[in-house]
Amino acid sequence: MVIRLRVWGLALALCTAVAGPVVVGCKAAVTVDEPWPSGLAKPADVAEASALRASGMVWTDRQVRQFYLERVALIAGQDQQARTEGESAEARARAAYQLRHDARMTARAMMADQEAVKGLEARDRVKYSNPDGPTFEYLVERARAKGLEGDAVFESIVASAQQTNEATNQSLGL
Repeated sequence: MVIRLRVWGLALALCTAVAGPVVVGCKAAVTVDEPWPSGLAKPADVAEASALRASGMVWTDRQVRQFYLERVALIAGQDQQARTEGESAEARARAAYQLRHDARMTARAMMADQEAVKGLEARDRVKYSNPDGPTFEYLVERARAKGLEGDAVFESIVASAQQTNEATNQSLGL
């Protein structure tokens, strides 16, 4: 019973680490100043993370969160570059969404505790009707339901893609 509660507690603590844009209780992405451990792989994508984990690579929960935060932190620079190049708000929102989604999915693939991953997927099924978090269309619909129109819809997606859960960050010492 204690182990099961701990697994679910961990899943809930990590959920915003890999689940998707969360607005309540969030702030801009945290900058992680801690160096990545020498010799510890940083996977490029889900396939690489899965292959590394299958070969015995193990990341701590803190390292998975650090990886995730570093990926989310890239969104601001990517968005600024796209803005400078004259990309539309929708194109920038799609790019920000994709980077966040890819970070979420890669982080989940890095997680050693697959029961926690199942917990995150169950949470996402309930919250977004999708085990992999919100779809871009879901985020557009949610923004419109809040009364946003036009480019404001897409700007809100760019902004939310850069937000992380402060409580989760602090729980892992980041």
